[in-house]
Amino acid sequence: MSATPPRIAVLGSFMQACCWSVDRLPRPGETLRARGFVAEAAGKGLAVAVGCHRLGARVDLLMAIGNDTPADSLLSWLHGEGLDTRRILRCGQPSGHGAGFIGADGDNQIVVHPGANEALGPDQIAAAEEDIASAALLYAQLEVPLDTVRAALARARAHGVLAVLNPSPWQTLPDDVLACTDVLVVNAGEAQVLLECALPAGRDQRLRAIASALPALWRRWPGNWLVVTLGDQGSAAWSRDGAHHVAAPIPTRIVKTIGAGDAFSAGLCRALAGGRSMAAALETAGACAAWSIAHPGILASLPDRDGLRAMLRTGA
Repeated sequence: MSATPPRIAVLGSFMQACCWSVDRLPRPGETLRARGFVAEAAGKGLAVAVGCHRLGARVDLLMAIGNDTPADSLLSWLHGEGLDTRRILRCGQPSGHGAGFIGADGDNQIVVHPGANEALGPDQIAAAEEDIASAALLYAQLEVPLDTVRAALARARAHGVLAVLNPSPWQTLPDDVLACTDVLVVNAGEAQVLLECALPAGRDQRLRAIASALPALWRRWPGNWLVVTLGDQGSAAWSRDGAHHVAAPIPTRIVKTIGAGDAFSAGLCRALAGGRSMAAALETAGACAAWSIAHPGILASLPDRDGLRAMLRTGA
């Protein structure tokens, strides 16, 4: 990581997450007794912002929250973390909420209601144009309105800022949104829809299937890198110019899997914003995901720089 902190603009989302730990995931119509329960702050954009901040980046967080107790608690917590909150919009509707079931094997099922996240609009993006223009990288995700994502990516493109999009929760991406995206970060399920191809179970077979489907993607997307996370099979990235990098998974204990994808994105964005190569960024991202999996909580499990170094050094 470079000594000078890079600036990262994050299109944030806040979800008050309520998670139940169960021996196994419930079947349709079934009621189970939970082994544990926790309520905590979460959200794809929020987690990536906190993760980048802990890894030493200067983060401008563009986000909307409600006028309720979870929002009050979040602001207090962010102030304690030292993360800038001046671009967080408070509105009258409830904050976003999510419900998750976490099985004993780490598998999960999640349902979310966007709430105040839908209030983040293009006007807030326009007001933050100076922050976006000064950033090395902008990160966006789809827990906020697509028009807001479109506006943020377009402003990043206008100012020559590297634009990273995690199209999750998945929805079909319009051509103008794709056109302003430099790096797409998807999981295996999202990759199947994006590439319009089935991915087999084995890692090598998956990599070959993705590579075979890429020419069609490059024809309709002028971006530079497709990054695919493969769970316990690691991750991989393909560039328009033919470069290809594969990162092996880092073995670690599994405490939970919720939040691992956002930890991965935080590590990837921090490394790319700091000028690291894609190969190095995948290694950093994988270590952040592994650290998150091995620790409880969502925001609490995001590593700082010491945690990242420890994971890269020991893989444990």
